[in-house]
Formats: sequence, structure tokens, C-alpha cells
Amino acid sequence: HALVGRSHGCDAPPFVLSLPAVTTPKMDPTAPSQEIDAAVRAVVAGGGPVYEIHNSMVSALAPDIILTQDQCRICAVTKADVTSACAELPGVTIVTIEPTTLGDVLGDVQTIASALGVAGRGERLVRSMEHRLNEVRLATEHLPRRTASHLEWLAPIMGSGYWIAELFDVANCEMVHGTKGGHCPTLSDPATLDEADVLLLSPCGFSIQRTHYELKSLGLLEKWKNVRAVREGRCFVADGDRFFNRSSCEVVESAEMAAEMAHPELCGLWGHHGKHWCRLDELDAFCAITPPHPAGMPPADLTRNKVAPTKPLPPARTQELADGALATVDAQLRALRAADFDEAFRLCSPDNQARLASAATFASICTSASFSVLVGETTDAHASAQIAPDGLKNESAAQVRVCAGPNHRFLFDLVKAKDGWRTEGVRVEC
Repeated sequence: HALVGRSHGCDAPPFVLSLPAVTTPKMDPTAPSQEIDAAVRAVVAGGGPVYEIHNSMVSALAPDIILTQDQCRICAVTKADVTSACAELPGVTIVTIEPTTLGDVLGDVQTIASALGVAGRGERLVRSMEHRLNEVRLATEHLPRRTASHLEWLAPIMGSGYWIAELFDVANCEMVHGTKGGHCPTLSDPATLDEADVLLLSPCGFSIQRTHYELKSLGLLEKWKNVRAVREGRCFVADGDRFFNRSSCEVVESAEMAAEMAHPELCGLWGHHGKHWCRLDELDAFCAITPPHPAGMPPADLTRNKVAPTKPLPPARTQELADGALATVDAQLRALRAADFDEAFRLCSPDNQARLASAATFASICTSASFSVLVGETTDAHASAQIAPDGLKNESAAQVRVCAGPNHRFLFDLVKAKDGWRTEGVRVEC
């Protein structure tokens, strides 16, 4: 079998970013935590899907097998979403996983391997994962058992359960604020965080750099300074996008990381400290010297003719207005492709800079799964501009559409500043 497509959130291993993304979130994944939570709750309350599936693209790719999940409608498209969108695809087999425990995660590896006709390879991989997990158990069983809390979201504060509780058990820790196979509880009283010897912050879908930004913007570094684990130097930040929250083969690495964090005697044993996790008191330094890197970019020559058609933007009131806005976007994209995030950050509006806080945070967002293609080869761009509706004489607004990769379109909102056009925000169109 050949992999022909992916969801918008599938970004590992890096080469998959060269494949077309056939789903799009209906909310802005770069919004603050509270806004994401509110947007998701609103969509769910309305009974609609959280993600859009691009039916025509899936049909054009003509897959034999579609892999999906039915464990969390907030994390990814569900079986019901896929079944509805792909009902008329001939001869397609939908393979659905629904993990809640570590045993389920291991079983899903076998399920997928069997569906692909390589059951033997699946068995070998599961045996290897089980062996490595047992190595973690053997390394920690003689050490003092710790209590641990893993936070899967920061606003509101949410604990975790599912297979994550078992990963901490493998590392000789007792999970608080979550149970094996259980749902993620919302913590109404932050004081309960004192119950944990070890506190791990790895929000779902967030890199270490993104978590760093959220902690600062929410003021949690100050609010939590007297939390026991913070005060005693046992609060940690890990890559929640890649580890812990994904029911992938990297649950093994997650268990190793839990052991490294919980037991100082084992710190660095598996080589994850300073790479995939750090202590809270190391977070500023980690983010200063470890800028996020885009995992990979779609080759321009393979994608240039695959950009989906779009509705044309309304014409600019003046060509000069359109040209000025487009020039700023072009300069910002050139800076991004050169990894000059300081220059790209400078081209943001003052209000946008205040929201982003720093060029490092801007870099983290630009190299996230949703926006990383902007750091790659841009295939097309169209400009449109109009005077701001408030009618202020010295302020203008413009909009620039950028198409990048096989199925990525972005709308740049710009405002006219004293020294030229500046980017006020960027929205994922699809």
C-alpha cells in the first residue's frame, strides 16, 4: 500500500507533510486556549463536525483503505464523519480505531497492520513496544512510587486518563486527576494540583514552544508559583503534540519520558531530556535556544498544479493599495522561507506583535502543523484591498490570499501603519 493522503494534524514522520491534507479544522488552531475550547464546545453543542473533510480530494486520491478514529471527536475526524463524507467511494475499507487503554493502543497497531496485509510486521512491532515498556518498568520498580498529574489542557485546566495513566504506571507513578481508560476531568480548583509530586504540562496538540506561550499569556507562571510541584522543581513541560496525547507507537517514548521526569536518578537515561521535555525552570532557555523547525515541506514542482480552485477576492479599490499589501506579504513570506523570524515578526502590526509577545512565539506558530507550509515554497498569491469600514482617514485594511501546497489557502489580514502595510492576522482558509 502507498500512503496518498493525510489529515491536517498528521505530521509524523516528516515526509507525510508532502502529502495532501484532506481535512481542515473549523476553528483556528492557533487561537488562545480559551477560544479554542469555546469554539469546539459551540460546534459540538450544535451537533456538527469539528472538522471538514474535502470529499472531492478524497475521491480524487481513490484510496483503498481509510484509517480513522472514534475515540475523540474533538481530536480528529470520527468514523461517522468519514462514513458520511465517503459513502459513495467504491470499494473503500474504513478501518476505525477507538483506543482508551494502553492495551487498545497496542492492539490498534495490530489492527492496522492486518488491514494493510502485513500482520506479521504488526506482531513484531507490538512485541518490540512491549519489550521497551517492560524495560521502563524494570528501571523504575525499585524506586519510590510518585503521584503524578498530567494536564491535557490549560484553559480550562484538564487532567488526563485513557492510556496516559498507564504510561505513568509503567514509570512507577500513580496518576491523580485521571484514571486508566477514563475521560479527561476538568479541574475547577487549581489547588488540587498540590496532590501531585510530579506535574507534567503537555496540552493536546501543543509543542513545547506553544505551551510556553500559553503559560505566559494566561499568567499561569505567576499563578502557579506556589503549586507544590512547581515550588519543589518537579514541574515539567513536554511536547504534547507528538507524545502522550497521540495513540501512536510513541507511547513508548512517552513512558520513557515519564520515568526520566519522575525519577531524578533516570534523568537522561533514554535521551529525551532537553529534546522532548524540560523542567519548568528551564523552559525560557529551552525555547530561546531550541526554535521549532518545520518538519518538512511539499515539493513545489509536485504541488503547483494541485491547488484547489477558490472564489476570487473582490477587486482592490486602487492598484496601489493592492500592490502595497501584496508587497508586505511577499516580504514576510520571503523572511519565513529564510527562517528570519525576527524580520517576519517585524512585519506584523503592533497589535499582532503584542498578542504574539515575541518573535520566538511567532516562529513556533509559523512552523506548527497548520502553518508550516508558509515556510515552504509559495505557489500562488492574489491581492485585494479595501478601505477599512470604520471610515478612519488614516487607516486602511487589505486582504491577501496565499495558496501554498496541494490544499493550503490562507487569508492575510493587513492594516496600514505609519511605516507601511503590516500583517494583523492570518486565517486558515483550507
